[in-house]
Amino acid sequence: MKGRGLRLRAGHRLLLYAVAFSLLVSGGAWAWANRLDRAGQASASLRQLKTGLMKVHGFSAMVFVLLLGTLLPGHVRRAWHARKNRGNGAFFLTVVSVLTLSGYLLYYLGDEDWRNAASNFHLWLGLAAPVLLLWHIRSGRRATL
Repeated sequence: MKGRGLRLRAGHRLLLYAVAFSLLVSGGAWAWANRLDRAGQASASLRQLKTGLMKVHGFSAMVFVLLLGTLLPGHVRRAWHARKNRGNGAFFLTVVSVLTLSGYLLYYLGDEDWRNAASNFHLWLGLAAPVLLLWHIRSGRRATL
């Protein structure tokens, strides 16, 4: 945080964006590879790549949640008390929480129908999350001008 302001320091912001980008790319690439695999069009190397992509995605998710936690005592608390960007900030935190929960469920759901539904939900919400993050950033910058 810059002083008592609401903007993140450049290094913190860039790390958060890099990890978010890693989540988007690894999740999207895994979904693409998985669709090819289900259609019987995946090579053995693509199936191996799926495993690596899931490892990157899982690690990136843990780091993202950790980084988001570092924002709670400063950025989130100060913005909440300043009544700045509350609505979409709370919405974004809710979306990240739901993504975290649905990702957890993907590991432990046994029923394939429920697992497929959770997977599709997680994919589409995950693809929407960067748009929500950009909306939060733009709204926050307008609110602090």
